[in-house]
Amino acid sequence: MAATFPAQEDDLFSRNLQKRYNGLVMVRKRAIRGKGAWYWYHLEPILFQNQDTGTAKAVKLRCGLCSALFSASNPSRTATEHLKRGSCPNFRHPEVNYNGIRPKSAKHNLLALPPPLAPLAMVPAFCSSEPVFPSQPDRPQLTQSQIDTAFDLLSEWFYESCGHVSLSTIDHPKFKAFLNHLGLPRINRSYLTGAKLDAKYEEIMVQTKSKLQDAMFFQLSTDGWGKGKKRNNSDSPDVFASISLNLPNGSSLFHKVLFLGTSSPSSDYIKDILWSTIIETSGYDVFRCAGIVADVGNVNNVVLQELETRHHWMVIVSCQSTALHKLLRDFSKDLPLFATTASICLKIIQKFESHHYNGLNICLTQQRPYSSLDQASATISAVENVARLFYKFGHTFTEKVIPVDPSDRELSDVVQESKFWKDLDCFANLISIIRELLQDIKEDRLCLGQCLPLWKELKSRITGWCSRFEIDDKPVMELVNRRFTKNYHAAWAASYVLDPLFLVEDSCGRYLPPFKFLTPEQEKDVVKTITRLTRDEEAHVALMELMKWRTEGLDPVYAQAVQAKERDPISGKMRVVNPRGNRLIWETYLSEFKVLRRVAARLVFLQATTTKFNWNHSFLSLVCSKRRSNETIEKAQKVLFVSLHQRFERDDFSDEEEKDPELSSCENDMSLDQYLTF
Repeated sequence: MAATFPAQEDDLFSRNLQKRYNGLVMVRKRAIRGKGAWYWYHLEPILFQNQDTGTAKAVKLRCGLCSALFSASNPSRTATEHLKRGSCPNFRHPEVNYNGIRPKSAKHNLLALPPPLAPLAMVPAFCSSEPVFPSQPDRPQLTQSQIDTAFDLLSEWFYESCGHVSLSTIDHPKFKAFLNHLGLPRINRSYLTGAKLDAKYEEIMVQTKSKLQDAMFFQLSTDGWGKGKKRNNSDSPDVFASISLNLPNGSSLFHKVLFLGTSSPSSDYIKDILWSTIIETSGYDVFRCAGIVADVGNVNNVVLQELETRHHWMVIVSCQSTALHKLLRDFSKDLPLFATTASICLKIIQKFESHHYNGLNICLTQQRPYSSLDQASATISAVENVARLFYKFGHTFTEKVIPVDPSDRELSDVVQESKFWKDLDCFANLISIIRELLQDIKEDRLCLGQCLPLWKELKSRITGWCSRFEIDDKPVMELVNRRFTKNYHAAWAASYVLDPLFLVEDSCGRYLPPFKFLTPEQEKDVVKTITRLTRDEEAHVALMELMKWRTEGLDPVYAQAVQAKERDPISGKMRVVNPRGNRLIWETYLSEFKVLRRVAARLVFLQATTTKFNWNHSFLSLVCSKRRSNETIEKAQKVLFVSLHQRFERDDFSDEEEKDPELSSCENDMSLDQYLTF
């Protein structure tokens, strides 16, 4: 019985310590709110626990300025001896250091200390036996941990901004005042571009390599080849190309940016770069690369076809987002009525720019000078902008912004006719059809199996558009079919019939592949693709399994689970609940398809659009400039890598300006007169 006494005493001692700690915490909270002693602003109760039992072992007071530990038995005496009498190296005594001069013992490091309390803060009030809590200092006093956390977040914000926010910002007087107001010390550039950047870069590199090694296969995505961006005071555009990696789990990894100079690269150069990247990222196991989705600019699809012919296990396709952009350009150039309407709109916008209606600039979808755009982009943008202004302001826009000009009688007469505005509405709707599909592609991350349904939907919408506006559909559909033929890939059909998302329920309740929606040529493409992606000795097995898949399909329970959809609360659109379910079904449930499952898992995973970046070209020019030191270029490349990695993590590739719609859109309650005088 006596043996239990020590255990009971220990338990009682632990409970008393816990009560003591809770009491000190409560006293400190009241003091910080202004109802207690001044020294609690610097002293913090700490509870030490037994690692084995978890019971309280000791209560201490920690100084928030120097992290020293003291007994919690008498906080007032601790404050007097440690703070008032100068034992704390980081506490400025009111009578000596309130002028802002640091004690000699203070460390001269990057993170400066907060200012001291006012001398009168510790003087007791008259007619009161209790000390008065000090008035709040000019800025909050933060612990070292809080300062480190704040600067960690600040540095990551600088890295992610990547050129949109200059490093010189930290030297701006207002920014320094902002930090001081928050209780943060000054910061210098070496903190952002030195060891911290190196550590962040190495951390991300380790994460990237680990994720890539864990993936069974991946897809290379590359964009930017042949697309130039003019530097200031230069007629030659800089050409940049980006390379990223798509993983089976739906995530993507940024790999690198290539600076290609001022001329478009040759086809041999593109092939060499892509192949060397595959070797580098796959660790020489090149069969892990399931394919490439690319936008190779003016080199067309010849480069992709040659690469695919050499490496039979890969599916190499062109970007469908780019294909729709090119179709829109085809309309602007090859439809006579479109070209006529667009040329008039371009004249209207040029007249608009010549009158310097700056207040209306925020209503334009394209705010760059039209002289900086190619002809097709300029005409398309002109149609969109004139239509937007007309929808907003009606005929008031033409009366005030396009006054009757004797020197341009033809334009003045045209804008007075209803036919022009009818044609404008017609082609603005056509552009809107393409834009909506492009937005869907961007949001849904278009996969290979979705390409045939996408073009089918496009043809259906354009047919409806022709009927609505009484347009002859023959020349329009010729352009659509021509662009479809240029971009079509045999793997589209194979991925379409192998993807469980597109299984169709028959009259018997079976979920079967949609072979009935394919043309005879596309059915042959299914066989060709599957045969090419398998080894010679396994090709006949794959085709037998394909016949089984065609006749039996997938169990209805699993098919319904894969195809289950829910409404997106933001966009209101119906989206697949589990976007990766179509691949997982092949890898887990459909184990009887020994060969076909390997082909299907890779095909249904492949994406059909590249990741489009909105580059900060001034920063990219810095990265690749030959006039900068190697050290500066290396640091800029690390910042770029960290920035793009973070954007991939957030799945955010939008331009900074796109995030400020209130600064780039018309206010509904403003009249045209208000805009013109803005």
